Amino acid sequence: MIPSSSILVNLLRSNSGISDDPISHTKIERMMERGFNPSSNMPERRCAMNSTQGCIAIDVSKGKSHVCAYASKDTMVQKPIEIHHDREGFEVLDDLYNRLNTREGSPPVFIYEATGIYHRPLKRYLKEKHYPYTEVSPLLAAKHRKNSGIRVVKSDKADPKSLVRLFYDVDLPLDQNLNDMYYELLQLDRNYQALTKLMVTCKVHLKEKLDILFPRFEDYFGNVFLTYFLNLLETNPHPTLILHKRSDAIRRRLIEGGLQYGRSPSVVMALKNYCLNCTPGSSAESVDTQILKLFIQQIRFYTNERNRIIEQMTGLVEDFPLFKQLKSIPGIGPLLAVRLIAELGDLSRFRNIRQLTAYAGLDPIVYQSGQNDGKHLSISKKGNRYLRSLLYQVICISTNLTIDHSIKVYIQKKKQTQPMKSARIAGCAKLLRIIYSLYRSGELYTI
Repeated sequence: MIPSSSILVNLLRSNSGISDDPISHTKIERMMERGFNPSSNMPERRCAMNSTQGCIAIDVSKGKSHVCAYASKDTMVQKPIEIHHDREGFEVLDDLYNRLNTREGSPPVFIYEATGIYHRPLKRYLKEKHYPYTEVSPLLAAKHRKNSGIRVVKSDKADPKSLVRLFYDVDLPLDQNLNDMYYELLQLDRNYQALTKLMVTCKVHLKEKLDILFPRFEDYFGNVFLTYFLNLLETNPHPTLILHKRSDAIRRRLIEGGLQYGRSPSVVMALKNYCLNCTPGSSAESVDTQILKLFIQQIRFYTNERNRIIEQMTGLVEDFPLFKQLKSIPGIGPLLAVRLIAELGDLSRFRNIRQLTAYAGLDPIVYQSGQNDGKHLSISKKGNRYLRSLLYQVICISTNLTIDHSIKVYIQKKKQTQPMKSARIAGCAKLLRIIYSLYRSGELYTI
């Protein structure tokens, strides 16, 4: 049933700012005669949570939380109190849950803010108890808190009340018990990145000691981090030790580390000549030789651990359709594929590509004011920076390939009007759209 013209006029005026004049009224009447129904074109608004629904809000911090409970939007059952993340503290949550469940006849919903790692014990406890809960983004919670008043108080006792207002003002979906495999993949990838940083630090320090004990070694032999060079320097951390060692023993050591058999005689001869002319800055008995050996051992440890992590991650995702789809994209190999899956997580939780783009922090900032048109601004970066880094790596690799593909052509067109980095960032967003499209369609990427 279409409402009367007077009601529709007021509806359109209130939503789109139509002026109160006879001409506007006449236009709307003519549109209605043609079958136009403005109420069907009004923007859809999501309903907030039922105001009679029970809510237990938890402001999570390190090792403890502040909790308050509401039986309805205006009925507080428990003032904010502090609990610790142990069995005694979580029993307080059980007591509040039972009180609200008995009082209202329907289970209350827990709401808390995701805080990196500190909320993990709480989340696991709620899942084991099969309590309904919703996990909100810190950005959403902060935005709602700032918009709730002119002078907003932020304290440990006020924060759970802010979560309560968020619960009743915004339609928040309950969290589903997703596959824990995505959590394991994410933690493995973050461990991989942590080990990579430690390995890079060790390599920097190793080069410092190498410049003391083996000056200009890289000028003669190139990459010092090759396995056979590291093996040799670990057992012979000083030029005099290499000079006193037999050539066949050095050759055997290099071949064990992966040096080609045919190249070994020339490399051994070059090493002998280098050590003969080398003037190290420390003696063979100095502490520098011990530190050099230690850094080599650490680099080998981090390398082995990183390889083990990638093997474990590959074993978890090798049956995923997305794994094969990602490898079909130019520039993505098995290593980047498993790491992208770890950072993307379960793509089914994104309703559209805009949500996925915002998750990666690739959504553009829109700020229009006065003469500023609000266009051509930077990305928000309010998202997963590790995912952005992986996407950028893929773009750099794919643009250097000799074959032509849609991503490379897209970036080349962008480079005509934008700087290189801006074009690559646009390529990251393009790549993300391709990944999401492949996931939805189930097809492989075709050049």
